[in-house]
Amino acid sequence: MTRFPTFLSCALICAALPALAQDNQLYQDPADPDASFVRIVAPDETLAVVAGKTFDAVEGGMTPYVMVMAGPVSVAVGDLAGEGEIEPASFYTFVRGVDGGLHMVQDAITNSPAQADLVFYNLSDLPLVDLFVPSVNAMAMEEIAQNTSRQVTLKAPLTLDFEIRDDSATLASVTALKMRRRAGATVIFSGSAGNYSAYSAENLYAN
Repeated sequence: MTRFPTFLSCALICAALPALAQDNQLYQDPADPDASFVRIVAPDETLAVVAGKTFDAVEGGMTPYVMVMAGPVSVAVGDLAGEGEIEPASFYTFVRGVDGGLHMVQDAITNSPAQADLVFYNLSDLPLVDLFVPSVNAMAMEEIAQNTSRQVTLKAPLTLDFEIRDDSATLASVTALKMRRRAGATVIFSGSAGNYSAYSAENLYAN
């Protein structure tokens, strides 16, 4: 099996990208370079509030990123509420873990004009999982810990299938995940007691 850096040199170019939700957009440079972005990832939830902005039809449990300034921020989803201290020019996600709590994690988003950010969250009851690319027999990310995220920057545009694995066992998969430059996508793995699922979507930003 090869590792993902070998895959990065492959020329895998994707076809046309899907339409975006009307109320959201791809990343644009904020007027203030110190602005940060916050979102919520909570599988199965449809209502969330991020820094005072309400989302009442959250798809896949993932809100768009909301622009905020450095300092304290409050979020809510379902019957949970969370707070965190935001640093300038950073990206954060509040994730609902299998323990039922909200955990704030920092996302290493680059929004490169030549690449795409792939963000993965392990919100399952498994302590470690891997993200595998079957088309090139390579690991994209290895040993992603429970209630944490991991990122990798990919050459873009491209379209890939992914498998979430525990050792050699495939637990869930996402197909035809499309990523464009300066946008990227997110994969959310969740579940417990042998019942697992994965959701993927393009990273979006609230207007």
